[in-house]
Amino acid sequence: MIEVARIAALMKAHHLNTGELAQIVHLSPSKISKVLSGDQKLTTSAVGIIIKELGIYPNWLFGYEGEPETVMYMKDLVHKNEVEKLEAKIRELKDELGEVYKQLAEERRAK
Repeated sequence: MIEVARIAALMKAHHLNTGELAQIVHLSPSKISKVLSGDQKLTTSAVGIIIKELGIYPNWLFGYEGEPETVMYMKDLVHKNEVEKLEAKIRELKDELGEVYKQLAEERRAK
């Protein structure tokens, strides 16, 4: 279930009123008002439109990630391949740093 706070946050982030959100998701303004009051849920179609049209990150919308008041967008996420490349670079740099520490330790022992 999608928290009302997350719907309110995305409306605020996009400067949408009830009628404007209703128009985007093809629902009536009264349906959106009921959703915002917690009396009803968004339709699956409306959820899909929000994710696609507004570029909302689904895990944020469903409450799996992030804070309710801070909207997360798909465009702001880093692709898994990029994360893997960065992690590999970090491992490489750690290995280099380890070698430098070994050399320093050997030089200190030699003195």
